[in-house]
Amino acid sequence: MEILPHDKQEDLGPALPLDLFEEAPAFMAILSREDHVVELVNKAYYHLVGKRDILRKPLRIALPEMVDQGHIKLLDEVFHTGRRFIGKEMKVQLQVTANETLVERYVDIIYQARKNTAGDIIGIFAHGVDVTDLVILRQQNEERARYIKRYAKTFDVALSNITDFVYIFDREGRFTYANQPFLDLIGITFNDLVGKNFDELPYPPDLAATLHAHIAQVVATGEQVYAEARYVNPAGTEGYFDYIFSPVVTDDGEVTVVAGSTRDVTERVRRDQQKDEFLGIVSHELKTPVTSIKAYVQLLKKHLEKEGNATAVTRLGKMEGQINKLIALISDLLDLTKINHGQLQFTEAPFAFDALVIEAIEEVQLTSEQHLIISEGVTNQRIMGDKDRLSQVLTNLLTNAIKYSPNADTIRVTSVTDGKTVTLTVQDFGIGIGAQHLPHVFERFYRAAADEQTAIDGLGLGLYVSANIIQRHGGSMGVESVKGQSTTFRFRLPVQQDDKTSKDEHIPPELTAPLHYLMTSSFSRCFVQFFPPYQISAYSGLLFQSYWRPRSAR
Repeated sequence: MEILPHDKQEDLGPALPLDLFEEAPAFMAILSREDHVVELVNKAYYHLVGKRDILRKPLRIALPEMVDQGHIKLLDEVFHTGRRFIGKEMKVQLQVTANETLVERYVDIIYQARKNTAGDIIGIFAHGVDVTDLVILRQQNEERARYIKRYAKTFDVALSNITDFVYIFDREGRFTYANQPFLDLIGITFNDLVGKNFDELPYPPDLAATLHAHIAQVVATGEQVYAEARYVNPAGTEGYFDYIFSPVVTDDGEVTVVAGSTRDVTERVRRDQQKDEFLGIVSHELKTPVTSIKAYVQLLKKHLEKEGNATAVTRLGKMEGQINKLIALISDLLDLTKINHGQLQFTEAPFAFDALVIEAIEEVQLTSEQHLIISEGVTNQRIMGDKDRLSQVLTNLLTNAIKYSPNADTIRVTSVTDGKTVTLTVQDFGIGIGAQHLPHVFERFYRAAADEQTAIDGLGLGLYVSANIIQRHGGSMGVESVKGQSTTFRFRLPVQQDDKTSKDEHIPPELTAPLHYLMTSSFSRCFVQFFPPYQISAYSGLLFQSYWRPRSAR
């Protein structure tokens, strides 16, 4: 093994193996005399400065680009004082390749005096590490951090100049950010907010629990949550707020944080309350005179019927129909007001669901000569609820089905049960509802575009009221539709588990088999339909009134 000559390692301790010197990852150089002649360098040194002829030359000649960079002065100081120099991340510019521009590098370096046995300084041992990649990476990270800080500041300023509240939570529901309007609302500083959850802030316990549950729901499902809440801030100011929590997910779908925003809708809620109060007053004031008008029309109609004035009776019949529409609109407005004030009353009692369906169909069938309402299915279940209100729902669905299928002649009603719930569907074969409108059909005052409804009258309240009634009974309501083909509304209700259908309302199982029900009129023969036999009595009177007569044909 070749060893560095003694005069090359004078002050370096035990003899240094030459191969260890050559292969060391740190760059090393042995300089001699006051003019720093390059006596020996290793491979790492050549990698740093470039492969060029530097041995046995003074450093200022071997590496002329170093002269004006301060390193020669540092070496002079070490040589004359004997004090070691340690430099961290020192910038050097080197001409690694001839005739090329200087390359900027960063090094951690030590200049240490070399002495002979007499203690005289005879040169310098230079060794160090090229840390250019680490320095550049750190500089990039620092620049990135400065950029993020600037961006965050811009982001914060922008979000603090809007009236909405914006905030970010970690997966446990702790705040990591909130804009200034939110901080002003709850009267807290940013530093006092970060790391806290709603339980640790001035929030009512029930509201805090609801918000935490919604955050947990977003983390668990990865889906947005939208809701509205009433909040009284520490200053005692009441407000109403819409809020939305949204997931921020990684590429693999994991929710990392939850971003949220809240909008103060207090003014809108108060305007809605004022509007509801106005509608309630107007509707109530209109109901009595309109009811009186209807009564007078009915009296006049009977009087003219006795006189045989058919033309006047027909016109009064049309007038009565319009009055009935007005009464229905007034009733919807009154129900809307009661719903919004939590005053919609229910009188609950057990009743047979099938009887409700028969009665509602019979009443609506009397109003339509064009459409035939076909009922299928028997549940033999009882419902605990307000029969009149649920009849109102079914009547609304049936009248809508007739109204929105002007070119059809059939409405199909289906009742099924799974023993725990009953499900009723009303299907028409009319104009249908566009897919973009389906999520909104149960919103109050919502109506599809005019071209889809072909100027059909209505306020857009019936379905809103109906959905509320079903929900109040512990049920659910939905809709499916194919534009231009059909629409199916359905609702599901829980059955009364502790009491079966009473004897007087019980429908014998043997009568639930389908029956071919052939209809003929005095003018033309109609098509065959299917009806459960128990409905014959209900439909017989109806059909005779409409100039139809039933005939069994098993």
